[in-house]
Amino acid sequence: MFLRYLIFLLYINTALAQYNNLLDVDFIQSLTDGDEGAKELIQKNPNNLKILKEQYDSRKPSLMPYSETPLIPKVMHHVWDGDLNPIYRNYLEECKKIHPDWEFKFWSDKDIRELNLENQDLYDKSRNYAGRSDIARYEILYRFGGVYRDIDVKCYRPIDDLNHKYDFFAPIEFPTNYWQVVLNNGIIGARPNHPVLKSTLEFIRTHFDERWKAFDEGEEKIVNKISMMVARTSMLPLTDGFIKEYEHNDKSIALPASYFWALSNIKYHTIWATLKYMISGNNFDSPSAFKSLKPETLMYHNFIKEEIYSTGFDYASGIYDPQIKRFIKSLNNSEKRTFNVFKQVYNEHAPSAVRGVKKSKMPEVIHFIIFDNEELKELQSHLQDWQIRNAAFEFNIWTKDKIFNTFSELNIEIPDNLKEQYRFYIALNILEKFGGAYANYSVIPHRPIFDLNNKYNFYAGLMPIINSNAQLLFSQKMIGSSPNHIILSKTLEQVKLKDLSTLENINRTLVTQTYKNIYLYDDIGARNIVFPAGYFEPFAKLDDDSLMDKLTRFIFREERAFSTLPNFAVLQ
Repeated sequence: MFLRYLIFLLYINTALAQYNNLLDVDFIQSLTDGDEGAKELIQKNPNNLKILKEQYDSRKPSLMPYSETPLIPKVMHHVWDGDLNPIYRNYLEECKKIHPDWEFKFWSDKDIRELNLENQDLYDKSRNYAGRSDIARYEILYRFGGVYRDIDVKCYRPIDDLNHKYDFFAPIEFPTNYWQVVLNNGIIGARPNHPVLKSTLEFIRTHFDERWKAFDEGEEKIVNKISMMVARTSMLPLTDGFIKEYEHNDKSIALPASYFWALSNIKYHTIWATLKYMISGNNFDSPSAFKSLKPETLMYHNFIKEEIYSTGFDYASGIYDPQIKRFIKSLNNSEKRTFNVFKQVYNEHAPSAVRGVKKSKMPEVIHFIIFDNEELKELQSHLQDWQIRNAAFEFNIWTKDKIFNTFSELNIEIPDNLKEQYRFYIALNILEKFGGAYANYSVIPHRPIFDLNNKYNFYAGLMPIINSNAQLLFSQKMIGSSPNHIILSKTLEQVKLKDLSTLENINRTLVTQTYKNIYLYDDIGARNIVFPAGYFEPFAKLDDDSLMDKLTRFIFREERAFSTLPNFAVLQ
């Protein structure tokens, strides 16, 4: 076991390395995520679609030779003034960890002005900082080469192979109603003096004044916001520059959306979904495209600026489902009070309502507990999924030996029927002493958890209420806490291993102590939260529907609660 554990530790330290490769994709599938609405949109720009599909199919990664010397310098450029907010700082740390031999360069407005840009007049005439950044990034890459990364781009896998196979690359954005099959400039890689960049700047200069004049005089027909107009005048010309030059540069590529936009969570409404939204006002259950990490995904341009999505507490609890609604109504008054307090806390402290902090509220570590080799194998099967989503985190695997060396008082025989309660009890002891997040070895992650550990001192998630006799319980798949948190301390005080009934009821004890202490913090800026069930327990089996329930579902086209993975689910 000890030898396997050492091998496992080596596996953890090297797991990211094997992602240093590029996968081929089906161009249309990648560009649309297979969504019919997205497929309709890309047909609005048949010329770009034909050209960009042909260039990808002829230059896909498997067809390109690998140059021992990088064709693009391994320098990652950023244009930014001021401090980074917590999530952007985390993105930077993740990128550095995934690209350990790269140089990371930041360009402030002062630095840019000292460059004496050839297009300084365009830089100065730009209407916002995004427009100025567009001009600066093109010229910086043209002079020095390297990779430009918007500060809101999260790194998932190394992009080194792009630098060794291509002398220019950029992503194709997911289709929108504004424009379709166009390059996005949030990530650009280029060798110095690349003609695509030169042509891009020429296109910007040629059309800059006339397009802004049309906008100012109300003649612009495509966009009506300054931010969108900036994109039209300084982002879209990258597509023009690429199409003009790509035939003359056989090492240039535009990569379809799933390489860089796989988690954009875009809703392409069907006619029925639009009518349903107009009637109910509920947009939560509309189907989304680009909502899961793909094997080919290298980075993600997080234009949403959130990683843990906020949603309606009732919706994520499944109350739209007629069965769930009855079960929650059947809770006794005490349980209803607890449920409503947790709902109130969530509404006050939902992820979108809480600002990140410079120093995370709890350590950036994820603890796993394994009791035997079979559990170790299962953890190994998806540990990479945890790592690529949380690259800056430490991963701490607790074996029985490690547990008992640290907590000798926990080394007692426990009946098999209390095994999971015992595991959860150990997890609470680990969190109370060290802090961080605990995740069950068997769960599969869907979203990064930096936001959770950064914003909250304590978090847990409810179990689904799927029968009339249900009690409020927490999911034992994940829980997070700062060290010495009062909720954990009070809970552990009431669990005595010599009295197995207290271990059996540990989850109920934790719920009670959370209810009593949910508004007690260790500092003025701290936050505790209980998430509705869909975050940590997106799937649950309900009883068969009654005839009335079937009729209700048919009329309102409602899916059964906890039957599909919602976009806000953190894990399953």
